[in-house]
Amino acid sequence: MVVGVAIDAKNLDPQNSVDTYSFCLTNQIYETLYTVDGKTRKLVPVLAESVDILDDKTYRFHLKKGVKFHNGEELTADDVVFSLKRATSPQSVFAGSKGRYIDPDGFKIEDKYTVVVKTRTPFGGFLESMKHPYASILNKKAVEEAGSNYSMHPVGTGAFKLIKWTKGEKLELERFENYHGTKPVYKNLIFLIIPDDSNRVIALETGKVDLIYAVPTTEFNRLSESDRVQLVRAPGLVLHYLGLNTQSPRLADPRVRLAIEYAVNKEALNQVVYEGNSAPAVGPLLPVCSFYPENARPFGYDPERAKALLKDAGVKDLKLSLWVLNLQDLINTATVLQAMLAQVGITLDIQVLENGVFNDRMKTGSYDMFIYMWGMMTNRDAAVYWQSLFTKEAIGTTNFTRLDDPQTNAWIKEAAETVDTAKRNGIFQKIWDRINELHPWVYLSIPSELYGAQKDLKGVKDLCDGKISFLGNLHY
Repeated sequence: MVVGVAIDAKNLDPQNSVDTYSFCLTNQIYETLYTVDGKTRKLVPVLAESVDILDDKTYRFHLKKGVKFHNGEELTADDVVFSLKRATSPQSVFAGSKGRYIDPDGFKIEDKYTVVVKTRTPFGGFLESMKHPYASILNKKAVEEAGSNYSMHPVGTGAFKLIKWTKGEKLELERFENYHGTKPVYKNLIFLIIPDDSNRVIALETGKVDLIYAVPTTEFNRLSESDRVQLVRAPGLVLHYLGLNTQSPRLADPRVRLAIEYAVNKEALNQVVYEGNSAPAVGPLLPVCSFYPENARPFGYDPERAKALLKDAGVKDLKLSLWVLNLQDLINTATVLQAMLAQVGITLDIQVLENGVFNDRMKTGSYDMFIYMWGMMTNRDAAVYWQSLFTKEAIGTTNFTRLDDPQTNAWIKEAAETVDTAKRNGIFQKIWDRINELHPWVYLSIPSELYGAQKDLKGVKDLCDGKISFLGNLHY
């Protein structure tokens, strides 16, 4: 099974990756204790058989017996403790967000297949957060043996194991014959890295690949008439945004950030870039989230108001850097933004960066603006979503706007530690309003999920659930 993707993984350590494409690839190799079913939205066990919720901070996991890692080791409670404790440590980019709610001293191994995990405080989204790759279960022996080179030698319990990785070109996986679940019907899974949209489509039409992610919207209508190709379109599960570095001297004033918002015509941008295969984003969450305001309204396009805000802030002839991933739709978005912002006196210097370079440089904070995307990974909890994006603890890892607002930090913490749904929703609304006031993001697009595959490939529709994981279910 050959799959064409636009971007390579940054690395294959799920606790040190923050981008969708890395997760797309690591999801084939690793598994978690629990996941969220993409269709029913219910919690279902994977490496655990069941869980006992002892109190609002204590969970007892009963592990599935006889599960093997790719190196032949059996999954035990030791591996679970090692993996989740690692998520709380500086070895993980999630230590300041999702990992900070796990109590590193709160583990108790009751027997080989039973482990108690405690959170530091009540955490309303804890079990759902187990779906996220940060909670992947790693083999303790494999990680310790590989040391700093582990990301190139991943060992999980998933349906596929790594055979060879030629960075920037190809990732070769092989069916794990001792897999504890339903084995894939095919032996080899190969990801071809094809950044150019046209080349990726040609690879599909000529049969070089069985499946491609991110069908370019410019080709969608034409391909829909092909008798060799099937297309799948589903509501988007990733929000594309223009991030504004709140610690950049040029963007420190919220009035400047709000001016950039009003200078962007979202309807026109989405039509130009996605040709109708997207929806304009309205706020800092996806509509599929467990919380989404009933009164959510777009800011609207108002270039005169943008100019007035810039004038009030004492800003004119503003020059800003804009970093963007090497994805054609994001590059197109950057070009459209460049033209729109020029109308209100803002000049953009666009720099296109490869995925690994982009993520490394984002840690430095030496930029003004960037275009990025953030998905739900089927975890619909707003607190989990916002923890990674807008809290002080996530600056330098996933809080790329470097927002450090005490009120936002406090409310996100309160929401995460609240179990009552009605009370949480009230806190979520305050966070939504506060983020809109501070405006670290300009909400751009929610592109539709677009997959292209060979006509007779079965199971493609099941991929449009945000997990991008169960490729083993594909078959002819």
